[in-house]
Amino acid sequence: MTMEARANTNLGRLCLNAFRWMDTLFEARMQLRGWHHIPCSSSLVLPHLHEKGVRPADIAKAAGVTRQAVHHVLRDLLELGFVEMRTDPKDRRSKLVVFSPLGAEFDTAVRDVSKEIEQELARRIGNRAVSSLRTSLEAEWGNPYEKSRTTENKF
Repeated sequence: MTMEARANTNLGRLCLNAFRWMDTLFEARMQLRGWHHIPCSSSLVLPHLHEKGVRPADIAKAAGVTRQAVHHVLRDLLELGFVEMRTDPKDRRSKLVVFSPLGAEFDTAVRDVSKEIEQELARRIGNRAVSSLRTSLEAEWGNPYEKSRTTENKF
């Protein structure tokens, strides 16, 4: 990237470019492992699942989306065979979402490929840069609508 291009590229664009790089590599590596045509919307639900199960309303809250959006994605994931719905033993009126055996295989592949991509990025830009990036992204950024102590802007 030229100096002029760098000066005209805001942080949001740089983050988007980084996301696209990682997403392209992720999809290519998942396809090499035999995982094709996985809907992008699955990322709203799958990262929130764990072995004990999660209520759809809790997924929506954690993902910051509506329950309707989660139910729409769940329909697709049920059809693909990635998740199962089970009765919540604590409240028989509620359902819990859990990985199916196929979904658990997919989750393992996602974790493995994600590690591979982070290692590839470290080879390209260095361990220190990846560590700094991780630290910055893991930091608590706060509510985007909350007024900053140093800013007078109003939303």
